[in-house]
Amino acid sequence: MATTIDTPAPAGFFEALEEHAFSPGWAKREPQMWGKPRPKYRPMVWRYADALAALSKSVDFVSTEFAERRNLILVNPVPGNIYPTCRHLVAAYQLVMPGETARSHRHSPNALRLVMDASPGIYTLVDGVRVDMAPGDVVLTPQWMWHGHANYSDQPAFWIDFLDVPLVQNLENMYFEHHEDTLQAVESSDPESPLRFHGAALAENVRAQGDVAFGQAQMPTIGLHAICLAAGERQDPVARIDNNIYAVTAGEITVEVAPLGTVTMTRGDVVVVPSWHPFSLAGGAGGGQVLRVTDEPVFTKLGFRDVGLER
Repeated sequence: MATTIDTPAPAGFFEALEEHAFSPGWAKREPQMWGKPRPKYRPMVWRYADALAALSKSVDFVSTEFAERRNLILVNPVPGNIYPTCRHLVAAYQLVMPGETARSHRHSPNALRLVMDASPGIYTLVDGVRVDMAPGDVVLTPQWMWHGHANYSDQPAFWIDFLDVPLVQNLENMYFEHHEDTLQAVESSDPESPLRFHGAALAENVRAQGDVAFGQAQMPTIGLHAICLAAGERQDPVARIDNNIYAVTAGEITVEVAPLGTVTMTRGDVVVVPSWHPFSLAGGAGGGQVLRVTDEPVFTKLGFRDVGLER
């Protein structure tokens, strides 16, 4: 006989279900589907100046021998979160001092770095190939490629890392391995590596085109866009499913997003706009340029990119 709203379940029925790892679909503890998205992560801005100050202080007590990477993770400030910047991406500011190396490793997540400050003699080593780094460069290290860093200049090197670690964690496909050598040996050098997108070329192209997508062949889960906004020029993206991290590469940019309001950002500053938050970007005084890092390719490939948007 079917249970009705007026017929209570037998004593101990629900307890017995729980013992067998069952849960009654008609009496869920909380809904598992809902009428519209419930975004968890919040918009947040991080300042390059704050990161520089903190990383510079950390040199006194954190070596690259002690730490896999001397970096500051941009942790989204939601309760219980200890790592992701947004649902599928994480970003971090990193410092490598003169004479230091950051050991070679490889992992299943995809990674890239936006170089902020660097002098000749700083490079990323990718599968034995030396890839030099200069300010404004974007250097890719696709999944499962050996990569380490070396600073043989006389100046500190700062950059911003972006990885899809949270996505890989959710997929339960995390693999990580140290190279048998602290830093993989240099087998060759390629200043024009297809993994290196020169900052000067990106800046020139984006001034001409406004929005330049790149890295699609190497980054299957991360979308990259160099964007130029003239003074007062605006982008007003509607609320959408993908998560976006913007790092200012030149000039001044303003972002308007609740609950932050209107925030002005300069070179090296980073803002995250998680899914379903409407926002706008505008060029500040003199205009500005940004790197957009997004998980949009994930939703496009899975067919979720435009689901429900007609509602």
